[in-house]
Amino acid sequence: MIRMGLVGAGYALLPSDERWSPERSAFADSEPPTSPSTTPFVRPLPRPPKAQKVPPFYNLPNGVGPQVPGLPPPSDEHAQFLGPETRYFHVVAEERLHSFDPKIPDTLIWGYRDATVGAWPYGVGPILGGRFGFTALGAGMMVRHENQLPAYHTGFGVPITTVHFHGGHQLATSDGFPTNINGFPDFLTMPPSRPSSAFGYFDHCFPLTDPGFMDYYTGKSTKRPDVSERPSTLWYHDHLLGFTAQNVYRGLAGVAMMFDDLDTGVEEDPDTEALRLPSGLFDIPLVIQDKRFNRDGSPWFDTFDHDGFIGDKFLVNGAVQPYLEVQRRKYRFRFLNASNARIYQFFLTDDLRHTFSMTQIATEGGLLAEPIPNVQSFQIGMAERIEVVIDFTNLPGETFYMENRLQQTEGRKPDGLASRGTRILQFKVTGPGVAVDNSRVGKWDGSKVVLRSFDPIKTEVLQKAVRRTFVFDRSDGAWTINGKLAGDLERPMASPLRDGPEIWRLVNDSGGWWHPVHVHSEFGRVLKRNGRIPPAGERDGMAKKDTYLLRGDESVEVFFQFRDYKGPFTFHCHNLGHEDMDMMARFDVVDA
Repeated sequence: MIRMGLVGAGYALLPSDERWSPERSAFADSEPPTSPSTTPFVRPLPRPPKAQKVPPFYNLPNGVGPQVPGLPPPSDEHAQFLGPETRYFHVVAEERLHSFDPKIPDTLIWGYRDATVGAWPYGVGPILGGRFGFTALGAGMMVRHENQLPAYHTGFGVPITTVHFHGGHQLATSDGFPTNINGFPDFLTMPPSRPSSAFGYFDHCFPLTDPGFMDYYTGKSTKRPDVSERPSTLWYHDHLLGFTAQNVYRGLAGVAMMFDDLDTGVEEDPDTEALRLPSGLFDIPLVIQDKRFNRDGSPWFDTFDHDGFIGDKFLVNGAVQPYLEVQRRKYRFRFLNASNARIYQFFLTDDLRHTFSMTQIATEGGLLAEPIPNVQSFQIGMAERIEVVIDFTNLPGETFYMENRLQQTEGRKPDGLASRGTRILQFKVTGPGVAVDNSRVGKWDGSKVVLRSFDPIKTEVLQKAVRRTFVFDRSDGAWTINGKLAGDLERPMASPLRDGPEIWRLVNDSGGWWHPVHVHSEFGRVLKRNGRIPPAGERDGMAKKDTYLLRGDESVEVFFQFRDYKGPFTFHCHNLGHEDMDMMARFDVVDA
């Protein structure tokens, strides 16, 4: 009913014209096309630049700083988070021509663009950036997301958007609730004082403060904010109820890179507390996607298939199988799986398929407590982020690859590991000798190498936690959570107390299907996987997560503590076909 009412009203706004119809790009009884043949590693890796700051949208609250004529005051909900250090960005969602590969004809995509520039030749959006820290109240980001998508278009997708800042700890109104669409303020979360138009803009407030700050600043407790919960790689994408898969696949995705007083983004930082990880040109986001193309270059998508889309071409930052020139030194790579339904397992290999080790330093929950050395491969599900450091200094040879050896032919799950796979990114070592390298991977604390240390949840806290179970299943061709569909976003499935400890048991009972489950608003700590201690890359005391891959018949127990922000949030499968049909639920954080 929500989808038919709100999105249906969006359809009604537009003149009737079959060109706009978001129908599938192939008939129901047709086979998926084979994409045009391409030659790998002929195009350099695109590296989208960071978004540029723009002037403030609002006068500062409480007379802080000069008042600018014509600028309105901020809304009450945002006023407490704005200050002289707030960074403002303007991002536009638009339709534009894009070149995925020299052998694929240029085609129209939907994508995000930095509004300060006139043209955007990238297949992913501008990099948003900022710094975390509880002292940074009033130093976060305000991002104006403007919708300039065409009302009339061909093919799939719906030009009505809501944007989710994935991995962020933010107000419910800025979280991209799936029915907060421009022009149709959702009675659940949208303040009535903030009008918008159907194809206008919405200002998202991202405070970038450590969880737990609200109690500290209001004097309700002496507990200090949790400085260990700082993500390093986030992303933003469309989150429209029922159409997320189509809109994200069409191109509405971008990355955010964050820093703080430990992970400063300066590898020559003289501060003894700074980690000095590979930085600047040697800190590279990699947005991984798979797509399928028609002969005319247009992306092919089956809107009737809700099992999960699988493509036959592999893109990194919007280019098919690009290459990257590297020096003999350490690099930090931030992997984001932005595919609709494909899961990857990446190996670092050479021309002879020999494998080499990497060092994992982060998940979507930010830096690990300690680096994990000698990683031979890593698996990454949809929406997960994994960061690794690769040291090219002493690797034998001059050509290396990121190779995906996890075979997958359908949205259900991967088929299994193979001895060789698709090389999606080539590394070409250039330059004479060893390059200057002032970076390091963690720092020595006297007993071990550490990144961002934190203690596991205490036993007495676990004993007080409210326990809930959520079963991810399939019913009558639709995807459910505890037997319910996403249409039930009208009411919460759970109402956790603000700042109260919770343990959620997430269970996959869907007959062999795999589900990456994303929980909004807070990072979780994985206590158990299938009743046992989980692997180091997701274990409490080592890692924090916001997406939990449930393989066939698996379960995980995750500790949450929803702090600071009340209001409705969602949790859902991040196989976008499953999310759209209809594996999503709402939870409301409430006061006692």
